[in-house]
This record gives sequence, structure tokens and C-alpha cells, in this order.
Amino acid sequence: MSNPPQPDLAHEFPILERMVFFNHAAVAPLPWRAAEALRQYAGEAAELGATAWPAWAVRMREARRRAAALLGAGEDEVGFAHNTTHGLMCVAHSLPWRAGDNVVTAAGEFPANVHPWRNLAGRGVALRAVGRRAGLRFSADDFAAAIDARTRLVAVSLVQYDSGFRMPIEALAGICRERGVLLCVDAIQGLGALPVSVDALGCDFLVADGHKWLLGPEGAGLLYVPRERLELLGPEMTGWAGRVRPWDYADYEQPLKPTAERFEEGSPNMAGIAALGASLGLLLEVGIADVWRRIEALTALIEEGARRLGFEVASPRAEGERSGIVALGRAGLDVEAAARALGERGVVVVARGGWLRVSPHFYNTPAQVERFLGALAELGRPTQP
Repeated sequence: MSNPPQPDLAHEFPILERMVFFNHAAVAPLPWRAAEALRQYAGEAAELGATAWPAWAVRMREARRRAAALLGAGEDEVGFAHNTTHGLMCVAHSLPWRAGDNVVTAAGEFPANVHPWRNLAGRGVALRAVGRRAGLRFSADDFAAAIDARTRLVAVSLVQYDSGFRMPIEALAGICRERGVLLCVDAIQGLGALPVSVDALGCDFLVADGHKWLLGPEGAGLLYVPRERLELLGPEMTGWAGRVRPWDYADYEQPLKPTAERFEEGSPNMAGIAALGASLGLLLEVGIADVWRRIEALTALIEEGARRLGFEVASPRAEGERSGIVALGRAGLDVEAAARALGERGVVVVARGGWLRVSPHFYNTPAQVERFLGALAELGRPTQP
């Protein structure tokens, strides 16, 4: 049987003609089909108003189906969140905490995965952080040591945003199961780049905004709540749209939806969800295994070339540790100035954590890696008078 045709990446990503964009760990460019979905929504909203709502609802269902396929989850286990912070707040403010409980996280997490848990201090819940080991790594053993009898939840990122280290989620999940502790994963720096199966990860909750590796717009993300965990979460982060008959406005007593949709508390971001659904469709067409294979190849070229130029590769790059993020540095290098200098050469990266953070996606090319390395080689060279 022949393979299905692959999408035209030059058409999908016109940014390829304009610059080398290696900053997908920040805010990714939209593929053309996602931009078209936004334009279509805007046109329908202008010409048809709310009479187009049934068509928008169909696109929302299709986006949910695609998200579930990417995660290996049931459609009823996937809800749409406004962003990563919102999704984590849905978990944080819905659990039945007791004064004296604690949450364990990793030191240096992106603040989206810190403040929702810090905000529980008024309910008597403490947040404790596990430190990094040498080489920017975290050890599952250190998390096991930090968990005690009052730990209710471990909250960690799938991939650390500054170093690109892929956390040992499967090992953490085993520890959490043994201790009766919940595991919540912020997957924004991995989902859309790495193959992710919620069953294989073993997590209890997973959240990711769509604007990084999922190639969607800002303000449209995903919340995974497995069926067996749904009733553990209270109604605090639900609203009228999370009820079984949301159109029955006068019935305040109706029950919550028996799915993760209960956390879609009010009017949805139809435009953003339609665009996210289009981007998810692209990733599924390419195949997430092929997406990751291409990212691995590009990051290997970046690692090899950077070392050749005398740069240190700070990111852990062993099997099972690497991601789409490569952190680079060199003694005496001002990484903020270096990122600006690369930008002036049409190469987009960013400074994070004292390193140059480089994050290509599957549609980038080896030729663009060579252009990046050429620009990198020019850093520190004296300018011609």
C-alpha cells in the first residue's frame, strides 16, 4: 500500500523563504492551513455572524478528535484550555487539598508550572522544589526523596524549557503510583515534537498550550484528564458551558458534563481552536514519529556543528534525555547580544538560562542548519572597517 502524500512544506511554511526560524520553544509560526482557518473564521463571523456556529462546533469536535489521536487518549478525556497556566489552574484549584499537603516540582520550572501551585499557599499547601544535578539533569531518585506522606501531587514539565532536558516522566509515574501521589505534566515543550502517549507516560493530568511545538496560535491549548481521575476534581473551575445542557440557561442545578469538557467553562475560543485543529492535522499527516525523526536529525547537525565551532552543548543529549531544544554557550559569550546578532543575520534563536536556546522544527532544513552555523561562526569575529 502506498504512503499518503506528504504536505507541501514550502507552501505550509512561507517563513522558510524569509528567515531561519529556530525558536519553536517560544512562539512558533503558523502553518498556512492554520492561518487559513483563522481567515475563514473571521470571514464567516463577519458575513454570517452566529449562524455559522454549527460549522464552528464541527471544527471544534474535529480538533478534539485530532488532539486525542496525538495523545493516545479518548476524546472524552481531552478538553480545551486557554493556555498552559489555565489548564494547570484547573487541576490545582479543583483538587481536594488539606492544610499541610505539599506539591513537589523541579527547580527552575517555567513560571506557568509554578504559580498555580504557589497560589495554594493560602489553603495550607506548600510547594517544594527538587534541584538539578550536574549536567542540567534531574534524577527520579531525588524526587522520590522529596516525596513524603503529605505529598499529594508532583508537577513537572515533560521537557525543561531552558536546557531541553527530557524529564524521566515514566520513572516518576512509577514512583507516584507506589506512593499514592498524583502526577501532573506540563507538556508544552514536548507535545508536537516528541511522540507522546499518555498511557506510556503514566501521568494523571497533562496540559499544553498550542503555540509552540503544536504550531497553533496562542490562547488555545489542551487539558488531558483521564476518566478515572475526573471525579477527583471538584467544580471550582467549571462554568455554565461545562454542564450537560449548557443551552438550558435557567437550570442552575444540572450536572457537570461527564468528560474533560466540563473545564471548558464558558464561550470557547472558536477561532483559536479551529486553527489549532488545522495544525494538529498537519502533524498527524506527517506522523509524529517522522516529526521527531526529522527534529532529531536537525538537532544532531546543530550539536555536531556547534561543537566543531568551539561551542559547549549544555543540553543533555543522551538517549531518552534529548528534545527539540539545544542549549549552546561559549566562555565569554554574551548570549543576549549573540541572539540579537544572529537575528540581524536572519536567524531567530533566543537566550535562556545563560545559553543560546536553539529549537528547530520538522519543516526546517539541513541547509538552514548550515546557515545558522555560518552565522554562529561569525560571532566574535572582528567586523571589517
